[in-house]
Amino acid sequence: MNLSPLLEPKSIAVVGASEKFGAGSLVIENLRSLGYDGKIIPINPRYSTVLGLRCYPSLLDLSPEEKIDCVAIVLGYKQVVPVLEEVAQRGIHGAWAFASGFAETGQEGAELQEHLKRLCHENDILFCGPNCVGYVNLHDRVGTFSAPISPTLRKGKVGAVAQSGSVILALANSNRDIGFSALISSGNEAVLDTTDYLNYFLEDGNTEVIIAFLEGIRRPDAFVQVCERAAELRKPIIVVKVGRSELAQKTAVTHTGALTGSDRVHDALFRKLGVIRVDDLDQLLETAEAFVRCRNRLPKGDRIGMITVSGGEIGLIGDLAENFSFSFPPLSATAQKDLEIRLPPFSPIGNPLDAWGSGDLRETYPACLEILAKEQGVDLIAVSQDSPRGMVQTQVSQYADVARAAVRAASSGKPIVVFSHVSGGLDPTIKDILDHGHIPFLQGTGESLLAIHNLVEYGRFQRRRDTKQETLGNSPANLSVMIQKLRGERRVLPYGESTEILTAFGIQVADEVLAKSVEQALEAAETIGYPLVLKGQSPQIPHKTDAGLVRLNIRDQTELRTSFEEITRRAHEYNPTATLEGILVQETIPQQALEVIVGVSKDPSFGPIVVLGFGGILVELLKDTSLRLPPIGLDDAYSMITELKGKSLFEGFRGRERADIDSLAHILVQMGRMAMDLRKVLFSLDLNPLMVLPGKRGVRVVDVVMEVGG
Repeated sequence: MNLSPLLEPKSIAVVGASEKFGAGSLVIENLRSLGYDGKIIPINPRYSTVLGLRCYPSLLDLSPEEKIDCVAIVLGYKQVVPVLEEVAQRGIHGAWAFASGFAETGQEGAELQEHLKRLCHENDILFCGPNCVGYVNLHDRVGTFSAPISPTLRKGKVGAVAQSGSVILALANSNRDIGFSALISSGNEAVLDTTDYLNYFLEDGNTEVIIAFLEGIRRPDAFVQVCERAAELRKPIIVVKVGRSELAQKTAVTHTGALTGSDRVHDALFRKLGVIRVDDLDQLLETAEAFVRCRNRLPKGDRIGMITVSGGEIGLIGDLAENFSFSFPPLSATAQKDLEIRLPPFSPIGNPLDAWGSGDLRETYPACLEILAKEQGVDLIAVSQDSPRGMVQTQVSQYADVARAAVRAASSGKPIVVFSHVSGGLDPTIKDILDHGHIPFLQGTGESLLAIHNLVEYGRFQRRRDTKQETLGNSPANLSVMIQKLRGERRVLPYGESTEILTAFGIQVADEVLAKSVEQALEAAETIGYPLVLKGQSPQIPHKTDAGLVRLNIRDQTELRTSFEEITRRAHEYNPTATLEGILVQETIPQQALEVIVGVSKDPSFGPIVVLGFGGILVELLKDTSLRLPPIGLDDAYSMITELKGKSLFEGFRGRERADIDSLAHILVQMGRMAMDLRKVLFSLDLNPLMVLPGKRGVRVVDVVMEVGG
C-alpha cells in the first residue's frame, strides 16, 4: 500500500484552520517550522485569510483543477464524516482527523467510526486516526501534527508509531537527541493501522530502526508478515506492548489454557519474529539508539568485555546484568599480562575491568581498551563512563579522551557501546565525539545493559535465520486420515485415541493397558509388573486427581482389586453422568524421574502455542513455564528448557542423576510439529505429567488430555 498521499503530500488542505491557538493554527505553524515547501490551503467559512494564506469556505469551493493530496481535519467529531464526504467528492486520497468521540466512547461512537471506515474504504482514502495527534515526517518536512513541535526534534533513522498520542508527544519532546525519520500517532486506527505504518517504514529508505507503542494488534496475520519482512531487511522493530496482566481462562479444559495468557503469547510471538520487546519509553529510546549505531555491526556472540573506572559500579553492573543473556568471560593470559604492564600493581585484573589505575585516564584507558579490542573471546565492548551534562571543562577534557579511545577501538570491527549510569542527559562534547565515530552513547545502568542484551539477542536471532533450516519435527504417514477422524463437535478425546495419536507422532507413552474389568486389570498387571498405578479414564473428568481417580504404588492383587472398585465408585460419585471408559493399569515410573507438563493451547489470534513447565501442583503454584509458537526447532526446544527458573533440577539437583534433556527437547520439537499439523482440529493438549527419566532413558507420557473438534 502506497501511503505517500498521506505521509508525503505535495499539498495539504487544513479544514478548521484558525488563527486562534489550537490545532487549527498549530498544523499550519508546524508545516512552516518544518520548512514544508508544498502548498497549504486553509479551509474555514469564517475567514478570508488565515496566517497570511487565502482561506476557502469548503473543499468544494476550490477550483476543480486544484490538486490536493491530503486533508487535515481539525474539527469536532460530528463534522469529520461530512468533511470526508467532500474529500471523496474531490478524489483526495489522504486524510487525518484530530477529534476524539468515536469508538473509544461507546456504541454511538463505534457506529460513527464504522461509517467513517466504510466511507474511506469505498473511496480509497488513506485515513490516519481518528483520536490522534497526527504525524511528522522529518525528511520530507511535512506533517499534520496538532501539538507544538519541539525545537530539539531532529531528523534521523528511527521511525516511530504509537497507538497513544501522548506517547508520540513524549517521544517527540524527549530531548534525547535521537533522530527520527517520522513519528506517527495512529489513534483509533479506523482505516490504517499500526501494521500499515510499519510496512511504510520497511519500504522507507530513511528508516533503519522502527519503534512502536502497541495497545493491541488488530490484524495478527498482517503483523506477522510485516515482522518477517523486517527480519529479512534487518530492520529491527522495538516495541512497548502494554497489557501484561493476564485474564484467567477458567473454562479451559486443560491446564495449558490457563498458563498461556495473551501477553505471554505476545512474548512468544515477538521472540519468534525477532521483535525486541521493552517495558517503558526510556528502554525504548536507549535500545533504539543502540541499534541505530550497531544495526550493521551486531555482536557475533554473547561475550562482553566491560571496562569502567569504578569497582563500585562493577558491582552494580554485575547485579543488574545477572538476568541478561550475555556473559563477562575471563580475559586471556596474554591480555592479563599486557594489562599488568599498563596498570598499577594494586589494580585488580578482570572482566569487567577497573581501568582507573592511578587516575590518569589519558594514559591507561586507551591502552586498556586497545587490549580488550584484541581479545578473541570478546564479541562486544561496553564502556562504562559517567558523562552527564554540567561537568567542569577539565573533566570534560579527561572523559573526551575516553570517548576518542572508544572510537579508535571500533576499528577492531567489534561493536562498541558507551554508557553513563545516570539518566540525566549526556555531555554534548562527549556525545559529539561518539556520534561522529558512530558509537552509541546510552544513559541509565539498567536501560543500557538491557540495550546490550537486545543487541546480543537480535544478533543471535539473525544468525539463526542465516543458518540452514533445521528439522522441525516429523509428521505421521496417516496425517490426513487422522485429521478427518478428529473433525466434528468440540470434545475431549478418549484416552486410548489420544495415546494412538501421540504414538503416531513418535511420543512415547508409559507401558499401560486400559482395563474394563478387574480380571483384565489383573491380567495386565502380570504383564507390566508390580508396583503399578491405576487411573480412572473418563472424557467428562479430565482432571483425575481432583476426582480421586488415581491410586499409586499398587503392590499386589489384593490392593489392585480394592483400588479398582474404589476408583469406579469415586468416578460415579464425582460425576454420575460421566462415562467411565475403563481403568488404566500403568507402569510405575522411577522416583528419580522429573515431572513436567508439556502442552498445546490455541490462541484466537496467533494459533497454537506450545508450553513447557514443571508438572504436578508446581505448574499452577509456581507458573514456571516457557512458551513458543510452533514449529519448534531443537535450538528453541533447548532454550525453552533453560528458560525455566527451576532448570537446575534437570542437571541433577542434590545428587540426582542428570535428566534426559535431549529426549525432552525432541518431544518439544514433535509437539510443535503436532500443533502445526493438527492446528485446525486441536484445541488443547496436556501431557501432564510427562516424566523425564534420568540418564539417557528417555521420557514417558503417563497422562494425556486432548481436546479436539472443528
